[in-house]
Amino acid sequence: AKNTAERLAEHLQATGGKYITRFPPEPNGYLHIGHAKAMNFNFGQARLAQSQGLGGETIMRFDDTNPEAEKQEYIDSILKNVEWLGNKPVRVTYSSDYFQGLYDHAVQLIKQGDAYVCHQKKEEVKASRDALRDAHIAHATSPPAAAVSPWRNSSVEDNLAKFEKMRTGQYDEGEACLRMKGDLMSDNPAMWDTAFYRIKFTAHPHSGDKWCIYPTYDYTHCIVDSMENITHSLCTLEFESRQAADGPYYWLLHKLGFYKPVTWEYSRCNVTRNVLSKRKLNQLVTHNIVNGWDDPRLLTLDGLRRRGYTASAVNSFCESIGVTRSGTITTQMPALENCIRVELDVTAPRRFAVVKPLKVELKGFKGEAVCELPNHPKNADMGSRKVVMGSSIYIERDDFKEVDEASFFGLAPGKEVGLLGTSFVVTCVEVKKGKDGKVESLVATHRERGDTKVKGNLHWVDVKTGIPAECRIYSALFTVDNPLAPPKADAAAPSGPADGAGEEEEEEEEE
Repeated sequence: AKNTAERLAEHLQATGGKYITRFPPEPNGYLHIGHAKAMNFNFGQARLAQSQGLGGETIMRFDDTNPEAEKQEYIDSILKNVEWLGNKPVRVTYSSDYFQGLYDHAVQLIKQGDAYVCHQKKEEVKASRDALRDAHIAHATSPPAAAVSPWRNSSVEDNLAKFEKMRTGQYDEGEACLRMKGDLMSDNPAMWDTAFYRIKFTAHPHSGDKWCIYPTYDYTHCIVDSMENITHSLCTLEFESRQAADGPYYWLLHKLGFYKPVTWEYSRCNVTRNVLSKRKLNQLVTHNIVNGWDDPRLLTLDGLRRRGYTASAVNSFCESIGVTRSGTITTQMPALENCIRVELDVTAPRRFAVVKPLKVELKGFKGEAVCELPNHPKNADMGSRKVVMGSSIYIERDDFKEVDEASFFGLAPGKEVGLLGTSFVVTCVEVKKGKDGKVESLVATHRERGDTKVKGNLHWVDVKTGIPAECRIYSALFTVDNPLAPPKADAAAPSGPADGAGEEEEEEEEE
């Protein structure tokens, strides 16, 4: 898709030759790690161009074309997380800012004979598409009558009048929609008369109740890209057919005589044993399977923050998985965990914590010992701390076995181990059990370590001065790597967008 010399000159005059990208999430949920990847790519490309002296900027655009699913709560959360990850958009815009212009361009398309008002229902559109698909399989040279909307060849005057009735609320929801008059014989199903406008009697969180018709993503995306002089429209691969040279993205811009950005698609990000779809995440939240969008088991950015992830660790993960076109990337969860582990290994001061405490009474221990422990075992510049040790300490329950094993480095009856950060070694001399036969506490002797080399050294917490803490330990959210994988027998060929008068868009863009 090439620009005319005139359009290209206008674009360059407006941008000064800058590299302009955009990050346009729909405000229908909280951002997740996949959006972080998209942010890293879009903002990163602009920063790269800037560093090379070419000029670069990124627009933060809310793709707010579906008032039923969008909330100010989501807008606020998205802005917070964009800033948290260190991204600075040149400006914040909303697709709804362009509603009047989008409507005017739709009227222009009707006048050109490139759009029409259709009254087909969802099931009728599906039947038409099935017939059209069969015709393509049979190598037909023209679409069968069953594949063509009865309203496709209505007059311009009739379509203008009906579109005005849509705008003024004279049709019910699902009774009419505006569709492109595309190419039914195109090999690209996205060209099979995709819907451009639908009726929704829902107030919009940004534009209020001014409109009762709303543009679809397929219609809005390309036009706003052009109006904002985006140079590179970077999307995930599920939008490849829409942005192909023979797809509706460039078809629309050509019909309207608009500037055409470069489009490029890349693979989505998935992480094992989790879901990265705002719709699926919303189901988990609304059905109380998780405790809100910031549940630490989720890979939402709010969930990751609550779990202790830093912005730099999230960005490091996005850099590590890279950007490719080789289908969906599925990354093992340990790869994400490793990014925060590597960072915290360098930056985090060390502390002793006992998650499953087992009390050990130190026989004959008098008074208290003050131990000086390094805040970091490899970085003396982080200083040290003083820790008091008395006659009773806690060790991890898993660091004790009643029957010793050759491969076990913990404490056992008659076995000697060291206590980290102290000059002592201890030997278990008694095991105290409750009525149920379970180990309740231990009794141990102690002595100065001297030159003794022991097999194991245990961390510990003093019973008297230790601070009670709540530890939250999370397992994987799902028991299978890909919880969304359909049974192989149910796999079906892609059918392209199915746009009925009352049907909503089902796609979600990872941007």
